[in-house]
Amino acid sequence: MPRKVTEEVLERMQKLKGEGLTYREIADKIGLSLPTVAKHLKRNGKRTNITSEILKKMTDLRKRGFTYEGIAEELDISSRTVADHMRRVGLGGKGEKVTGEVMERMRNLRKAGVCKKEIAEKLNLSYKTVLDHLKGEELGLAVKLKRKLGLT
Repeated sequence: MPRKVTEEVLERMQKLKGEGLTYREIADKIGLSLPTVAKHLKRNGKRTNITSEILKKMTDLRKRGFTYEGIAEELDISSRTVADHMRRVGLGGKGEKVTGEVMERMRNLRKAGVCKKEIAEKLNLSYKTVLDHLKGEELGLAVKLKRKLGLT
């Protein structure tokens, strides 16, 4: 059953936000969901003003392969805001952007024995994205090996 956000809870959220806590930290501290905290703080005048500096940071993170959610968490803004701004600058669209640099980092982590789930966490990508990209490479290696062994 949803918990009603009282005026007292809202004031506590605003105080914590004023102390510099992220929405996620506030949600954990108060025991509410992240979307609930974000909704109430935004509704009550706690919106993030997207400056050119923040937009540049968003763009840089997106070009490095971060998801909307990863950027939002990194900059403490909503993923919806990130998505809107990334579409405006031509970096939007479905799916996560995996650049050559991100792919190389993925390969290096995998060679170092890091599991795919940890790679996803480290690179702010979904597990499925990491799985799809590394699976494609692993399948390619298997085909090459079979050819070399004369099995195909």
